[in-house]
Amino acid sequence: MSATAPAPAPAPAAAAARAGRSGRAWRIWRIVPLYQTIAYRGRFFLAPFMLGVQVYIYYLLWTAVYAGRGPVAGLDVDQAVGYATLAILIGRIRWTNRMVSKDSLPQRTREGTIIYWFLRPISPGRYYMFRAIGDMGYGGAWALLGYLVVLATGVVRPPASAAVGAVFAVSLVLGQMILYYLGQLVDLATFWLVSNTGLTRMYGFVQDLLSGVFVPLWFLPGWLLTTASVLPFAATINDPISLYVGRIPLSDAPATLVRELCWVVALAVLTKFVWSRAARRVTSQGG
Repeated sequence: MSATAPAPAPAPAAAAARAGRSGRAWRIWRIVPLYQTIAYRGRFFLAPFMLGVQVYIYYLLWTAVYAGRGPVAGLDVDQAVGYATLAILIGRIRWTNRMVSKDSLPQRTREGTIIYWFLRPISPGRYYMFRAIGDMGYGGAWALLGYLVVLATGVVRPPASAAVGAVFAVSLVLGQMILYYLGQLVDLATFWLVSNTGLTRMYGFVQDLLSGVFVPLWFLPGWLLTTASVLPFAATINDPISLYVGRIPLSDAPATLVRELCWVVALAVLTKFVWSRAARRVTSQGG
């Protein structure tokens, strides 16, 4: 009877390489939080004030709109207030201004220093992803804190069930992934444009309008609602919150999640292709 030989321990070099990669990721993730909390302390203390004012104004607005009225477009006053509040909080996840770190893709491209992204030991796409994780993690922390506050004060009602809460969480993550890829494509446009400032502003407006940040999509005219439904924007804000407040029933959740997942896959493939084309436009001389 022969004994099974123990599995060989991982090679020290491989273990060191993995540790190095983890360390690099952590150092990149924390860039934005450190800049926001140390270098820009005013922004750190101003953020909760601005968030509170926005939530309060929207609360007053929607309670005034619904004064003496029943449900409109399938939403009652509590659902409308909850929708508007959650839209503000979720929008806070991507509110972080990456320009403060002086290391954004558009800025590096305009300066001609984007070449350093291609000379690092990690790919520029991976570096961009790590930076985005830091951005969204910092914004997400503020959004979570705000959610706990509005939940405790009764501005937003808790999910109708644990299943609704779980579906909302999955839909929210998928929606943020869609936003990540859309924003990345806008940034990558800098490789072909002198400046993507105009494109960024246009994208921000279209995104807020067709995702449901300004108003729930159910209040839009039919033709505009149809347009928003066939584009990826609705999957980023409107769909997760509609699941949360009950405007989209739980029975329709699987179809909603599948649609979001399809957009994530399609945008990921497109982004990878654009990165490969962008790399051809970068030339390093003498290095």
